[in-house]
Amino acid sequence: MFHAMSLLEFRHVGKHRADGRGYVAVLEDASLRIDEGDRVGIWGVRRSGKSTLLRIAAGLEFPDEGTVVFDGKVLTEISQDERAALLRRDGIGLVRSPWRPLRNRPAIEHVAVALMSDGVSLRDAKRAAFTALTHADAADCAYIPTSQLSQGELVRVQLAQRLVHEPRLLLIDEPAVLSSPKASMALYELLWSLAQDSKCAIMIASEELDAIQPASRIMTISAGQLRSTDRPGSVVPFPEDRTAARQRSRQ
Repeated sequence: MFHAMSLLEFRHVGKHRADGRGYVAVLEDASLRIDEGDRVGIWGVRRSGKSTLLRIAAGLEFPDEGTVVFDGKVLTEISQDERAALLRRDGIGLVRSPWRPLRNRPAIEHVAVALMSDGVSLRDAKRAAFTALTHADAADCAYIPTSQLSQGELVRVQLAQRLVHEPRLLLIDEPAVLSSPKASMALYELLWSLAQDSKCAIMIASEELDAIQPASRIMTISAGQLRSTDRPGSVVPFPEDRTAARQRSRQ
C-alpha cells in the first residue's frame, strides 16, 4: 500500500529489452516509494537495471508493465509537454555520467540556456545559473569553457543545470566515475548535502557502496530485481542468483 502523498511511486513496474535471442527483464515487478526529503541509495553492478529505473522515474522511458506516479500524476497518462515540464521546473532532475556538452561554451551559459528557453531574461538566467553553480560547488568554473573542465567539474556543472530548475526529486545515475577516491568522496558529500539543504528528495544509483552509504534507505538491484531494507544506513546483501539458489536447494 502506498501513501497518497508520496512524491514518487513505482507500482509493480516491469521493463523488457530485446537481446537478439528474445526479451530479457531489465526491471521485474519493481515497487518503491519516495517521499519529500527522502534520501535513497540504489546499489547494483553494471547492467543491473539502475539506469533504466532512473530513466523511467524521470519519465524519459515508459514501463512495459506497472505504474509510475509522480506527485499524484501517472506519467504514462500525461502529455509529452507535461512530462517535459516536470524536467524543467519544480519537478525531476536527472544527472547522468558521463556528460558531454554539445558545445564548448562557458559553464554558466550551459546552466542559463534552459531558463532562457522558458522566457527568462539573460540577466536573470545568468544570476540563477551562478547561484546553482555555487550550490554545486562549481562557482569557480562559471566562466571557463567546458573543454577545459575536469570530469568532476563537468559533473558539477550538469548538477547545476538540474538545480537551477529547483527540482523536488533529484536522480543521480552513477556519480563514481571520477579520477580519484578523494574527488569521488567530495562529490558524494555534496550530493547528499543537497537533500538536506534544499529539502528535495534524492535517489543515487551506483555500483560504489561509498556513494550510497549516507542514504536513509538503501536498496539493491540485480538482473532487474529490486530489493529493499528497513534498516537505515545498512546495505542489503546482494540478491543471490536464483538459478544457483534452486540448484543448492536440490542438494
